[in-house]
Amino acid sequence: VVLVAFLICNLVAATQDAATDGLAVDLLRDSEKGWGNGIQVGGYRIGMIAGGSVMLTLLSTLGWQAAMLAMATTLFLVSLPVLFFRENEVLGRDRVVHERMPLRPFKDLGAFLKQPGIIGWFVILLIYKFSHQGASAMIKPWLVDNGYPLDEIGALMGLFGSGAGLVGAVLGAWVASRFDRTRSLIVLSFAQALATAVYLLPVIGSNAMWKVALATTLDNGVSGIATVTLFAAMMDRCRREHAAADYSIQASVVVVSQTLASATSGLSAEYLGYSRHFIGIAGAGLLIACSVLFVLKRRAAKSQLTGLVLPALILLGAMSAPISARADRTEFGVGVGPLLPSRISRVREVLNGWGARYGDETRVGFFEIEWFHGRGDDIIYNAFNLDYRMDLLDTSNAKGIFPAHFVLGFHGDYYKPATFDEFRQSGGWHYGGGIRLPLGGTDSPVLFRADFKHRFSPGTSLIVLVGFSFLTGSETP
Repeated sequence: VVLVAFLICNLVAATQDAATDGLAVDLLRDSEKGWGNGIQVGGYRIGMIAGGSVMLTLLSTLGWQAAMLAMATTLFLVSLPVLFFRENEVLGRDRVVHERMPLRPFKDLGAFLKQPGIIGWFVILLIYKFSHQGASAMIKPWLVDNGYPLDEIGALMGLFGSGAGLVGAVLGAWVASRFDRTRSLIVLSFAQALATAVYLLPVIGSNAMWKVALATTLDNGVSGIATVTLFAAMMDRCRREHAAADYSIQASVVVVSQTLASATSGLSAEYLGYSRHFIGIAGAGLLIACSVLFVLKRRAAKSQLTGLVLPALILLGAMSAPISARADRTEFGVGVGPLLPSRISRVREVLNGWGARYGDETRVGFFEIEWFHGRGDDIIYNAFNLDYRMDLLDTSNAKGIFPAHFVLGFHGDYYKPATFDEFRQSGGWHYGGGIRLPLGGTDSPVLFRADFKHRFSPGTSLIVLVGFSFLTGSETP
């Protein structure tokens, strides 16, 4: 009985969803699609908070029957505006084209699938949300298996998960309305890969509450921005006379992708364990971003794709190597230094800047997040880095031997050249190294640190940072 009720409920909801999406395509001008989809995704997130986290928190008090009746009543009330909407009056009779279209579903579907570039676009739809879904589907079982109570899980998923997704929907509306959607999809695919990789902080390292909250916030926030941008781009692909069908076909591909990601992530976590599952998701996210870059920017992407896959494989191989000790150390640091550009379009002179760094040591190595800001002669440059650091000599056992490290990672840039009025986005990979020298003895928590990073895309450049770091925590067996 319950399964039949679920079937009927979802069938009715999906039918209304198709009509709503078609109406949105008819209503919205191109400049309004970003904000329209922002409202759509934002409303979905509010529904997740109310119907998910709030009900999960109140379930023990209300009971199942009262909770289901409360949700049914709420759904009835928010559906009332549909009864008072008059499509002909709002759109005008001349714009309601679907009423005059003959019913030829298979012929119309074939015409949609024959559009130029549609196969590549379906590939994008099938893979774009895969890594996010594969990570978010397993973080809840991981929380349960690590002893988190239901009320804390509800708070994490609601306040930090859906809340961040709601904020991301608003930001996504601005991004989809302000920037080129093809370029935005490429940049956001790499941002999603970096965001899902942050789950490695609590899963592989110490499972502190703030690390779970940070990973959930970043992943859902970036996913909210990416989802709105993707949905706006889906509307761009719709034919005016077949808006509801065209959008629903694309949305169905996205749903199939998310369903496959959820199912395969369960099998992956079952056989590989949580740690290696999330390492695999981080790698899959990066390969997906490379594939998005290749499909949407095929001419300029071949060399970048080759250059990204190699460091990705090296990085994943290093992270997968077994380490006997469980580490629980963090590092905070600041530094100053120049950005030395070479072959970066309209960025020639040396930019002085500063950076801030946070690192977390896990059983498979040291992950670092870094932000660099440079400015000079009307040029503004922001670089966001996700790095994997390999210490060549352990500072705790070096006993005066020169301590050095190697860095491999990926970056996203947001910069404005002097001859441009708007900011540009780009991303790529980098390698480098440096030294970490304890001040006042090998056990000192204060380190002098100097780093260089040779970066690829856009162009090539070198960032040098010299400063101090502060180390907390210790290794435990």
